[in-house]
Amino acid sequence: MKEKVDIYEKFGDFLLNLIQLIVGGIIFASIVAENNINKVVLYISAFLAAVLFLFFAFLLYKFSNKKKE
Repeated sequence: MKEKVDIYEKFGDFLLNLIQLIVGGIIFASIVAENNINKVVLYISAFLAAVLFLFFAFLLYKFSNKKKE
């Protein structure tokens, strides 16, 4: 019998992977970039995006667990 795919859990996984890409991209950008990029703005925007995505991922996991019960 096929198991049902929980779209909320899968989207939560996607958001967690997106956080990894954001953090990796910021580290790579800060290493490769010369002085053309304002690093404070780069770090603050990446941090805010990561926290926002993490919040939504936790909400989706919580909603997914409620749906399973």
